[in-house]
Order: sequence, then C-alpha cells, then structure tokens
Amino acid sequence: MPVPRLLIVVTLAVATTSFGAAAQTAPPSEIASLLQTRAHFSPEDIATLTSGGVAVHSEASTEDLEAVVVAAVQVRTPIDRAVSYFRQLVSFEDGEVTLRFGLFGKPPRPDDLARAALDEDTLDDLKSCRPGDCGVRIGTKNVAEIGQAIDWRAADAAERAGGWARQALAAYAADYLARGDDALVTYDDQSKPVSLKETWRAIVDRSPTLAEYAPALQRHLTGFPAIALPGATDELYWYQEHYTSLKTVTGVTHLVTWHDPARPDRAVVAQKQIYASHYYYGSLAVTLFLQDSRDAQQPVTWVVYFNRSRGDLLKGGFGGLKRRVAESMIKDSADSMLGAIKRELEK
Repeated sequence: MPVPRLLIVVTLAVATTSFGAAAQTAPPSEIASLLQTRAHFSPEDIATLTSGGVAVHSEASTEDLEAVVVAAVQVRTPIDRAVSYFRQLVSFEDGEVTLRFGLFGKPPRPDDLARAALDEDTLDDLKSCRPGDCGVRIGTKNVAEIGQAIDWRAADAAERAGGWARQALAAYAADYLARGDDALVTYDDQSKPVSLKETWRAIVDRSPTLAEYAPALQRHLTGFPAIALPGATDELYWYQEHYTSLKTVTGVTHLVTWHDPARPDRAVVAQKQIYASHYYYGSLAVTLFLQDSRDAQQPVTWVVYFNRSRGDLLKGGFGGLKRRVAESMIKDSADSMLGAIKRELEK
C-alpha cells in the first residue's frame, strides 16, 4: 500500500550524527526500547540498524483486513534537514506512482484540484454507479447527485464529470475542516457499508505507540478541529496514485506538522487519510523526529516507521494476488522510502 501518504505510520528520528563516511552508532535506549517492545525487533535487527542498514517487519491479516509495517534506519543528518526532506517526499510527483499532488486552500475550492484528472476507468465506474454497487467510492448522496448532474450521452460528459468531482472533493474537504470526524464519509460502494470514522477510531485504538509518544497529537487528530494543538500546522492535500495492476487512487489527507513546545528536541509529522477512492478503509501516518544530544558534534537521525491501515486489497481476490500485492507493497514501500531518505541525505 502506498507510503508515506497512506497508512498508519510512526517515524521516530533522532538527530546526533557524524558525517564521517563509515561512522555508525547504536540506537538510543528510547529508540531501542520502542523497537523491541512495540515492534518486536530482534537483537539482529538492532545490529542491522547499528551497522547502517534498514530493518523492516510487516504483517497482514485477511481477517480484519489490516496491514502493519515497522521499519527503521539511521541517517547521518541533522533533525531539521530530515524533517524538511520528509515533507518534500510527501509532495513529490514521480509521474509513475504519484501522478499528481496538490494542497487545499482555506477554505478549499474546486480550483485547488485543477490538475486532478479522471481516467477512463474512473469515468466508466462513475457512469455505472449505483447505491451499494459502484466501482469508485463517492457516498450515497453523491451517487444520486452525479446521476442527475451528468448526461453521459453528452459530448462533454467527461469534462462535466471532472468538474463535478472537483467540486465534490472540495466540499468534502471544507466540511472536514469545519466538523472533523463527523464529516468523514461512509464507503457504500459495496453491499456492506464501511464507516471511515469507525475504522479510523479502531486504527487509533490499536496504535498504542501514538498515545504513548504523542498523546497531545492523538487528541488533536481525533478531536479536530475542536481540540487545538499549540505548535501545530494543519493542512489538507489531495493526491492521485497508481500502482501496476491496480486502479488509480484519488485520496485526501489531513497533514499535521507539530513542533512540541514541551519537547524542543521533537517534531512530528502526521498524515490522516480522510478519503480514498479505492482499496483503503482507513490509514494514519505519524513521523516523529527526536533530537538525541549524546554527541552534539555528530548529528545522526534515526527513523523508525510504524504503519497500520485497513482495506479490501487484503481480501485476497484473484487467487490471492491482491493480498500478495498489498503485503509486498507495504513492506517494499517502507524499505524503499527509508533507503531513499538515507541515500539522499548522506550524499
């Protein structure tokens, strides 16, 4: 599953490094304890991190349709540079997986999605959409609305559908900014509806690391916008991503960048998915950067990545192909992302 935008991710970065070519260091006790108690990393995994490698664990369950990945690496770079580069990754368009990305204004407007596009598969899904039977997730109200708004026989039907989609997503983003979780959609593209609000709360309940290491952030994410978070910046962004053999996913995410006033040695970036047109029922990403002062002359950043998400890819259709794709995606994406951060920032 796509990383880092989607999923539950907790990334801890500890700045203390040496720019020496082969200089490596063992994880601080706080990081080692987290990995061993929460992620069940072995002594061999810790040794991999100490030697400068990327360690990754992943699990996927077909029972609750939940996927979890934990990855870690040390990067020889200061904390501010690590935070800045991670935010660049969030908005990076490679043209292959991440096709398009954009920030919503305040308030969100359809023009914020001017670069968004509907491919032929999505247009076909919208054209045949019925309540409880739809190839794209848009909600019952929107199913009825698009059927009335678009004359699919018209020559400009595709343009009208694109305009309708931009308006609907902007309105949804604005509603979320005003009402928080009460605005979250219920996915009813299949016979059994799935509440994103309930799924999101279940993910949080099953994520003790977030409550343990950033309780104020957890309260903000679940109580937004009523519960403020001093030192935090809230943004909404949209994206369109495509993976081989899968449909293009259009999503909306709540991005929080937080500098904890009580912990000047910490910064946190959280990504809470509030909409996905395919595959995902819910996901969260949190990236925590923690400054380690053991050696002020040698800044090192430790990145520890927890990822939890739910979605119907894990149902295992097509002879288990979808499940295998999902399992491989979450593990390979985490490995690739942390490896890319290390390579780029240690140049």
